[in-house]
Amino acid sequence: MKNLVKVAYWDTEQHSQPPALLGEIKGTPTIRAFVPDRKSSNNRKQPLEYNSGREVKELERFAVRNMPSYVELVDGEDALSTFSTKAAEWGLPQVLVFSKSKSVSSILKTLSVEYRRRLIIAQLTEGTRNAAIARRYSITKYPSVIALQKDEEPTRFQKEPTYNRLDSFLRKVALRKPVLAKPTRKEEL
Repeated sequence: MKNLVKVAYWDTEQHSQPPALLGEIKGTPTIRAFVPDRKSSNNRKQPLEYNSGREVKELERFAVRNMPSYVELVDGEDALSTFSTKAAEWGLPQVLVFSKSKSVSSILKTLSVEYRRRLIIAQLTEGTRNAAIARRYSITKYPSVIALQKDEEPTRFQKEPTYNRLDSFLRKVALRKPVLAKPTRKEEL
């Protein structure tokens, strides 16, 4: 779970009043997850109360189950075209992740939140519907990651994927500042 979930601790004995974000604490230990609201442009968080056992595996399942994901699942040429149109409308670089798995990994979910509105990530599963797309980008092994930036050749991620390596790759591709509103087209004079 390293790098995937950020954990914070509030000592109720040292600090009498918790910050408003935490809400009312009726007993300890109290465990809450703060998950970004998908509809919020400024990553406003919604609190989720944890009421299960205190074993590590149960906590880990809760954290992974509630991880937000901004990864778009692309299945076929039409879906890729829709994805590319969305990226162009928002002025975002595209990252295509070619995967054998149909489920989105925890690492990819975390990075999709981290780089939300600075780039857009699509996952394409190995199979006949995405075979032509894989051939177009010369994908011969899974997983593979490529970045598409405006007017540039695709950039390939060449290493074994880990959180830190993917984070470093995406940092180079992502816009410096998030795009919070769809850019308006300026009329040419």
